[in-house]
Amino acid sequence: MSEIHEDARHLALEAAGLVPSPVVDVMRRGIVLETGERAWREVGVELRHRVEGEWCAAMPATGLVTDRRVLLRTSAGNCISLWWGTLVRFEPALSRGYVIFDYGDGVPRLLSGGQVPVVAVAGVMALYGVAGLTEHPALERLRAGS
Repeated sequence: MSEIHEDARHLALEAAGLVPSPVVDVMRRGIVLETGERAWREVGVELRHRVEGEWCAAMPATGLVTDRRVLLRTSAGNCISLWWGTLVRFEPALSRGYVIFDYGDGVPRLLSGGQVPVVAVAGVMALYGVAGLTEHPALERLRAGS
């Protein structure tokens, strides 16, 4: 199993309260979280938007995965918050290397890249709780350890 998959598995244990979480120093990035928001991981991803049925070109971004959102800073310097609580559809597809965020606004967002398993675990935990970590079909590969 890859190091990223192991980290995603460990995040699931942290999110469930079974092991302690590492401290993510958000202040060194100049980020202020909301009161009570918990930072879990920093990730490198690529962001795409779907417009008129086509995915736009990938835009590299660094992200902070929290219990409430994925906060992205794009290579162009823009900051984008993808909130878990306002999603109408969340589609983690680990075998294909992406996660889709849909807010019902006609512009789905796709995150891809090697660290997507961490985003998928955080999203499943935020949306479905601990039960989702043990039952959601998208995380089967992580649970199986392969």
